[in-house]
Amino acid sequence: MKSILFYLPAVGSYSQMTKGMAGINDQNYQNMLYQLTKQSQLADDLGYWGVAFTEHHFHIEGFEESNNPILLDLYVAMQTKNIKVGQMANVLPFQNPIRLAEDIAMLDHMSRGRAFVGIARGYQKRWADVLGQTYHVGATFSDKSARDNANRQRFNEHWELLKKLWTSDTVNTRTEHWEVPPAGIEFHHDAVREYGRGQDENGVITEIGIAPKPLQKPYPQVFQPFSFSEDSFRFAAREGIVPIVMNTDDEVIANLLDVYQEEAEASGHGQLKRGQRVGIFRDVLVSRDADEAHYWARRGNGFVFPKWFGPMGFGEVLRRKGEQGTISPDYETLNERGFEFVGTPDQVNRQVEKLVEQHDPEYLLQWQYSGPVPNDVQMRSMELWQTEIAPNWL
Repeated sequence: MKSILFYLPAVGSYSQMTKGMAGINDQNYQNMLYQLTKQSQLADDLGYWGVAFTEHHFHIEGFEESNNPILLDLYVAMQTKNIKVGQMANVLPFQNPIRLAEDIAMLDHMSRGRAFVGIARGYQKRWADVLGQTYHVGATFSDKSARDNANRQRFNEHWELLKKLWTSDTVNTRTEHWEVPPAGIEFHHDAVREYGRGQDENGVITEIGIAPKPLQKPYPQVFQPFSFSEDSFRFAAREGIVPIVMNTDDEVIANLLDVYQEEAEASGHGQLKRGQRVGIFRDVLVSRDADEAHYWARRGNGFVFPKWFGPMGFGEVLRRKGEQGTISPDYETLNERGFEFVGTPDQVNRQVEKLVEQHDPEYLLQWQYSGPVPNDVQMRSMELWQTEIAPNWL
């Protein structure tokens, strides 16, 4: 099982965040970068598989201050040697797919082949509807509405463009919203004809290509967090993408893994063992003292989840099949329903043992809270995980 550290990242201590507007405090941001440096370097030394950052905007509150995960990836890559760096995820419908293809290819080269890629559809309306206005698309919660269908269409369209740009020397393609390149671009330049490609005899550009291409061929491993629906799992299976399950109901998880395995094999990806090319998402904090671990986890995910994610509907990841009514995403519920891998090494080992026995995921995405959880607490947690837990499940 491969361990990936996942950072929002949160900015400011618990007390600073609860006072408000922690996200615009310059020193808070500098402290966050310091913690990322120290923790990513330790993770590199300890042998973690990867580190990943989300994409969200306008987080003046400090909950998810990660405007550009690719830049954060590069920041970490320049200070480490082996750990992989990626995004969980680039919100594809609101991105220019040509620029994104270029940026990820550059990251892959600058990290010497350590990049991985995440793609997602976007659910936070405050920023998605602001940035998405250029593309006439908004946030979605996969409700099959017209808005949801428009978002999915853009997502699929941008994904296909990414693949073509990464894998073809030059491209001439037409989609509903993109013309690559637009017709009639006159670029009378002899160097294109002599040393490049994509210009006709009249000097009109007929094809374009990005340079460089990704260092990893055909392109880096792609992930899709945080996947809920069978449709998402079938898409990921067909495309060779790793879905990250954000659910705590073992029956639901088992069904999604079955769907993925069946669809992947039907799509010609060979016979996969259960859990292969699938990830599961959990909050992780380990300490010699269980009470200490829970104390800080309450100030990390136990604070952010009910205050930020709960009101946006993420309590659904805690629902048991057939359960009715509203689910309160407080820390007690998060812990009781198994989203919190928090406690002593022995206690967390037992949780991981159950996870592996039931689902055997190839990846475990571990939520990390720079800011609300002190740097020394997280560093000790990482060391305990990698020395006393991870070796049992490699």
